[in-house]
Amino acid sequence: MSDTKTTPRLVIRRKLTAPRDRVWAAWTEPEQMRQWAGPGEITVPEVEQDARVGGSYRIVMLKPDGERSPVRGVFREIRKPERVSYTWIWEEDSPEQETETLVTVEFHDLGNETEVVLTQEGFASDESRDGHQEGWNGALDKLANFLS
Repeated sequence: MSDTKTTPRLVIRRKLTAPRDRVWAAWTEPEQMRQWAGPGEITVPEVEQDARVGGSYRIVMLKPDGERSPVRGVFREIRKPERVSYTWIWEEDSPEQETETLVTVEFHDLGNETEVVLTQEGFASDESRDGHQEGWNGALDKLANFLS
């Protein structure tokens, strides 16, 4: 009998109309991330990062009602302009609510387009995965608009 528990995993594929270097910069440069990284009406007033393996980042998302949602993590892999991987945890969640997840983003060069493949794994629950899926899709919609 195995006690190995599989945790929910999220994979999103999105084709963006921009060259890979442009998409990479939008994903990794704080001043560009502030323009798109929050889904829907959520804005991103703060992005701090030390973009190197072992370096940390912190992003603050701000809802229209003023509620702040900070997320932070550590870069695990940076292969410019192909792939970036980092841990992800919401600062306000208690350990029972959320676990640290791992986000890996691949940037596939298609000439004037880029396929982004985002994988996030290690969720505490299906509900958490589903919420992140909605959030990422909203942010990727804003990224597509930002790049056009």
